[in-house]
Amino acid sequence: MKIIFNLQNVGLGNNGGSRTLIKCADVLSGLGNEVVLHSNHKSRYRWHTIDKGVKMSLSNKIPNGDVIIATGYGSVSSTVSSKISKKFYYIRGFELWNAKKKNLLNSYKSLKCIVNSSWLYDYLLSRGIKSDIVYAGLDFDIYYDKEEARGDIIGGLFSKRHKTKRHSHVIDISKKCKKKLVMLGRECRNRPFSEINEFYNGIKVWVSTSELEGFHNPPTEAAMCGCAIVCTDHHRGGVSDYAINNETALIYPSGDLKFAAKCVMRLMNDYKLRNKLDKNMKALLSSKIGDRESNMKRFMEVIS
Repeated sequence: MKIIFNLQNVGLGNNGGSRTLIKCADVLSGLGNEVVLHSNHKSRYRWHTIDKGVKMSLSNKIPNGDVIIATGYGSVSSTVSSKISKKFYYIRGFELWNAKKKNLLNSYKSLKCIVNSSWLYDYLLSRGIKSDIVYAGLDFDIYYDKEEARGDIIGGLFSKRHKTKRHSHVIDISKKCKKKLVMLGRECRNRPFSEINEFYNGIKVWVSTSELEGFHNPPTEAAMCGCAIVCTDHHRGGVSDYAINNETALIYPSGDLKFAAKCVMRLMNDYKLRNKLDKNMKALLSSKIGDRESNMKRFMEVIS
């Protein structure tokens, strides 16, 4: 099968969304497909070498293929107008930073939709739009857990571009806890992805405050490296597929930073609870979310 991932007016850069899409393309290529990452903008992605089996296409003209997949709001119109008969939209986030809600919903209605999280599935269904859930999958084999390296350190995500990441909330929480804070995108920025293991393994508690995600990857990466997880209950936080209060994570009411700080300190001081949440989270990620290959096999079934 020749699969065209349409990145027109979406592009590739050094960010988690681009990495996930490229890793999915790598696996799909390894499963015997011809995979093309097509864009009208030169790739700015440098985190890892893209698999040699994945082709790059840089043009305003979409190449021929068996299936074309819109990868973001900017690529929907060119996907709809392409000559390829099988058209899909892999919705990986609710892109309010790129379009108004009305326009996003109209774009979802124009193509067969695949979503990467349960909350997106439920949201689309509540608007009368059917979709298939296909997780991008996790790279279990590249992470390690080194408990002895951990300090009383809080971790979180930093983003100047997206206010909905609420990185200021993580900063406020760390101040309330009077604990050192390190942030992905601030202390750990533009480093080879292979070095992120070391970053996560220095952290005891990862705090997820984001309020506008599809499937939120950083908490899963932190968890696979042994960090305990504290996260918001915001319905668009992107953690509902794996965060279960007192089972896999501690969850605080959205915006209640005092409560969040209490959750963090509880985990800082309770190794048995951290260990319980850690084991449960890793088991759930393995059984429910799964690895990238199994999910890409599911992806192939949906687009075939």
